[in-house]
Amino acid sequence: MKKILILLILMFLLGGGGGGYYYFFVLATDTSNEPPPPPPEPDFRFVEMQPLRIPVIRGGAVVNYVVLNVTLETIGPENEEFATSLLPRVRNAFITDLNGYFAAVSVEDRILVKAIKRRLHIIANRTLGPGVVHDVLIQNAFKQRK
Repeated sequence: MKKILILLILMFLLGGGGGGYYYFFVLATDTSNEPPPPPPEPDFRFVEMQPLRIPVIRGGAVVNYVVLNVTLETIGPENEEFATSLLPRVRNAFITDLNGYFAAVSVEDRILVKAIKRRLHIIANRTLGPGVVHDVLIQNAFKQRK
């Protein structure tokens, strides 16, 4: 009984090794030696917006302003034209969202540019549709006293 069990285990091991060899070396060989062509470089287009001046309200009064210089990065002339045509709507959505954001977040120490950039990218995708805006670039962010 032990001899039969040992023979069965050896047969399974040899079968598994042969199957692995066949799968990884015989089936996986690439017949063409040419590397695939590199993908074409995307045609990045930039849509500059007027600076966003967001009031920071505490206790019902404006204590200071946050000024952001924002540029939308799109791919292709179609997306650039589409984003440019809806720029007032995008600007309004940005200002509306950032008013609520700065009402809840303290800006006394510093402005969290990464968090704002992520928020603006989500808002741009909601406003213009997914795939139109590739990235949102914040070129300048600073606080301005009242």
